Amino acid sequence: MPTSQLNNLIRMAQISSYDVQSKGANNIPDFKYEEASIVAKWNGNSKTYDKVTFKTGGMYGRSYDKVGFNLKFDKKFLNRKSFKLRPDSGDASKIRSKLCCDIANRIGLPSIQGTYARLYMNNEFWGLYVFMDSIKTSWIKQTFNPSEKEVTTLFQCKTGGFNFRSNSVYACINANDDYQHMSEFSSFVNAANNARNISDLEKIMDVDIFLKYLAFEWLIGSSDHFMIYGHNFNWYKRESDGKWVVIYYDYDNTFGNGASYSLWANKGLNQDGTGANRGNQPIYYSFADWEPNIPILKKLVFDNKNRFKQIVYDVLVQGFNPNILNPHINEIKSFLSPYVREDFTAKNGSLPGRINKAGSRTSSSYSNFEYNIENSVKNWISKKFDVACSNYGFSKTEILNQSSKFTPKPYDYTGTGSKPATTTTTEKPKTTTTSATAASSPKPSSAGKRYDIIKEGESKISAGWDNLSWGVESFRYDGEGNMINNVNADSWGAVSFKRNDSTKLGYGILYFKAKANVAGATLQVLVHTTNGERFTFGNVGISTSKMTEYNVVIDIDTNVKFDRISIQDATNSGLILTLNDIYYMDGATATTTKPITTTTTTTTTTIIKTTTSTPNTSMPTSTGGTRYDIIKAGDKKITTGWEDWSWGIKSYRFDSQGNMICNINANEWGAASFRRPGVRLGNGVLYFKAMANVSGATLNIYIHTVNDDYVYINKVENISNTKMTEYSVEFKLENNVKFNRISIQDSTNVGFTLTLNDVYYMDGATAVYKTTTTIKPTTTTTTTSVKPTTTTTTTTSVKPTTTTTTTTSVKPTTTTTTTTSVKPTTTTTTSVKPTTTTTTIITSVKPTTTTTTTTSVKPTTTTTTTITTSVKPTTTTTTTTTVKVTTTTTIKKTTTTVGPVPTSSGTRYDIIKSGDKKLSAGWEDWSWGLSSYRFDSKSNMVCYINEDEWGAASFKRPNVRLGNGILYFKARANVAGNSINIYVHAIDEDYIHIKTIENLSTEMTEYSVAIELKNNVKFNRISIQDANNTGFTLYLNDVYYMDGATTTTPKTTTTTTTTSKRTTTITTTKKITTTTTSVLVPTPAEGCKEVTKGYYPCGGLNYPDASPCCEEGFKCEYVNEFYSRCALILY
Repeated sequence: MPTSQLNNLIRMAQISSYDVQSKGANNIPDFKYEEASIVAKWNGNSKTYDKVTFKTGGMYGRSYDKVGFNLKFDKKFLNRKSFKLRPDSGDASKIRSKLCCDIANRIGLPSIQGTYARLYMNNEFWGLYVFMDSIKTSWIKQTFNPSEKEVTTLFQCKTGGFNFRSNSVYACINANDDYQHMSEFSSFVNAANNARNISDLEKIMDVDIFLKYLAFEWLIGSSDHFMIYGHNFNWYKRESDGKWVVIYYDYDNTFGNGASYSLWANKGLNQDGTGANRGNQPIYYSFADWEPNIPILKKLVFDNKNRFKQIVYDVLVQGFNPNILNPHINEIKSFLSPYVREDFTAKNGSLPGRINKAGSRTSSSYSNFEYNIENSVKNWISKKFDVACSNYGFSKTEILNQSSKFTPKPYDYTGTGSKPATTTTTEKPKTTTTSATAASSPKPSSAGKRYDIIKEGESKISAGWDNLSWGVESFRYDGEGNMINNVNADSWGAVSFKRNDSTKLGYGILYFKAKANVAGATLQVLVHTTNGERFTFGNVGISTSKMTEYNVVIDIDTNVKFDRISIQDATNSGLILTLNDIYYMDGATATTTKPITTTTTTTTTTIIKTTTSTPNTSMPTSTGGTRYDIIKAGDKKITTGWEDWSWGIKSYRFDSQGNMICNINANEWGAASFRRPGVRLGNGVLYFKAMANVSGATLNIYIHTVNDDYVYINKVENISNTKMTEYSVEFKLENNVKFNRISIQDSTNVGFTLTLNDVYYMDGATAVYKTTTTIKPTTTTTTTSVKPTTTTTTTTSVKPTTTTTTTTSVKPTTTTTTTTSVKPTTTTTTSVKPTTTTTTIITSVKPTTTTTTTTSVKPTTTTTTTITTSVKPTTTTTTTTTVKVTTTTTIKKTTTTVGPVPTSSGTRYDIIKSGDKKLSAGWEDWSWGLSSYRFDSKSNMVCYINEDEWGAASFKRPNVRLGNGILYFKARANVAGNSINIYVHAIDEDYIHIKTIENLSTEMTEYSVAIELKNNVKFNRISIQDANNTGFTLYLNDVYYMDGATTTTPKTTTTTTTTSKRTTTITTTKKITTTTTSVLVPTPAEGCKEVTKGYYPCGGLNYPDASPCCEEGFKCEYVNEFYSRCALILY
């Protein structure tokens, strides 16, 4: 590392405990250098890595004298790319992190690994560090090996407070910086809350892993994970079965370190009724004593005591007992001793790596290292083992005897080995066709270009191809190079291969050798186009006696290209499929001269005549198409592959009949919304069964295009309130528009209970609006005859309307005339609302004024709220609702001000740092009305704001409380004449208008806006809105907020303009006769000048200047003599 960078590192590392306490660890800038070179030496090996990102890391530990670091390698080191170098300054034993990792791995949990490293910086020794995995998306790819290139379902719970209560969702963040959506995790938490019992929970999470981690957490005495502080773990949605699995990290506060009885001082009785005399020594606490009465643990643990008891027994046998751990601890201690001595040996008066001179000095020493191991770690293990055996009536002798025979098995990251059902090709075959099946079936008459997929004898998939199989439990290669695939029944499994380069294939011939283990096995071949469509070619009967060569002609239009080939179990009964010598001849054509044998399959289709009476054109039936189940009748869940993106719904559940019961809130324009990533749906018909609990209920049907545009489709009126009734809606879109999300909305906005079932979409189906006979191929009879002198080759598309023995074109010739544009012409404030115009009120917090702005910020209750702390308020509450159209003349005063000039620095919160090309850590994107946004080469956030949607770039930071200060940002518009509104959103979600900036420059210009709020109002969200609602492209950069900064009085000029526009309002005014109080942050107690944030130090020898006054919801609790911490009030 260059000397200049090293000096910069030391300069930026000067962080005191006061800095962490006053600014927040997340808000202190990290040192980061992306061109570091690392020479790694291990076990006699040595390798140099360039372009390593080297940055400071840690949260509260940043205020210690020895600093931790995060490493991100450009290439894999030890099969990983991301690592942590942790000084673990608070752990005198230096073994807690390593020991906990070893236990977790031994007992079969998905876990990080831990070891040790000696760090040299520019040839200077910087000391001993714990060297650990860092759970990033790259770690998930390495361990779980998902098929998707982007990991978007890894969520890190870092800041504290997550406990499965619905309001704790945002204590976690999406670990993928490029995909900050929380909807999938929010749906998981909601589903967990709605679960009635452990069986419901097992449908959405790996319950056994979670229970084992809970038992592990209790036994190791952790005060820093799920049960106490609700952080230091990740949730990952496992691809193999769609279930969520928890993974812990950060183990320095274990074996009693940091576990003060004050954490439980106000708990009261336990959930199981015990705990009246738990005492003040946490080492003796039972599990019921230890957990702070978290509701979900009642369903998991206390309603299933025998199951949890068995898990505790397993953990004691497998990894937590003195006979296993004490010898292992002695080994680690013996290994570490010389390195710990070295780490505590000063050079030139300074200990190695202690670069933070402003930080708290590490009070440990080598003698403390020895003492803490023997009298703290080992003592905890011995006593806690006794406590656990006593609590559950276990025989210690039996456990130790069983433990001596136990053979550890690591966690199986491959799961079942099958790919998830989210793959868009898990489709039941729709037709039976005729195809040639013989060793001498068609050979190419033109050479074509050969693409090997599995070369005979190589025992691997050829370079250029990836295995994207689904429904395959496992596969292996035998001694002859055959790929043996165990295909599951009832999964429509397929062996699937996708090009991992830019190669695009066209018409040609697929060759492969195959054998099945069951008679009657049939395969069909699918190809997947580059735009997400699928086509099916040929049904092939497979030999059970020997490897036989087969070929299938892929006869598609010359303009259609594909990059993926799948060989599917066409009977869905499951089989062992053996494959070899698979290759594709791109561009080859087939000949039918002088064949030796040909099998002709005759298909008999049973025709069911269904007479459909259609009372009006909004209820079509359909023919053809590909079925996508969203809620299958009887399944009691949303079908795998679909995500719940509903809004405005208080809760939902599935009843005993498999109905999804949605409790839609009034005044929120709520909707049941379902999204399927990775698919591109087009014209077709939506079917669903529905019932409302009120008469006259009406639904709007919307689709959301792949670029997130909302498109109104139709309205379904008078939903039955007596019985489940089937409805259908035709989707007709112009310009080949594709979508991946469907919403069913309360169009009256009155709120009601909507019951749904049997929801599915027929993609590509043709609607029929009159009495008709629908052909459904439900019964197929197959006869086979051998004709040695004739060959019939038949291919068919994946979406046929009839079953024939002739060649069908890939694209059916049906012409559909569409009349609905992508953006409908109905008059709506925003395209997710019904056709009436709705006014949403945004009010200032000034108690003597009310600012009314017409905007569709989000569907909310349209009321004006004036916040005041007066005992007898005389202000007025104004309620505005839509009743009729009138013409209103509005007089608007525009104040032009010189940008505020700060007179005190305040605390800086970066939202978009110049050069970062992303939102800064801790901030979430809550924008609305944008068709999309991106970061350009200059790191500008480019926001494409839609017309007529009052769009805004909006940024929220959970768990902070911002007050008066100054917002700075650089901005420009793509065209002149645009204006922007600045809003802040209070903690209770009130919108507060701050300022309008008119005539936004078309060149990047820095703006600043003073935010002055009365009554100590706090906020955590800032929005920059299109004030004219005309739509434009907004460029933003270098956006940050100076919290606490004050300004000089700006010079102002005021102009008044009068405009007329049509609005829809009726105003009712009423006096408030009760006291209205809004106190969002507690006033510091007498003698306290500052308020300490939650989870931050609030006293102790290491933090003598910390304020003991904690923010609302937290209290200052003694941990040990060195520090106290603001702890979450849980009771």
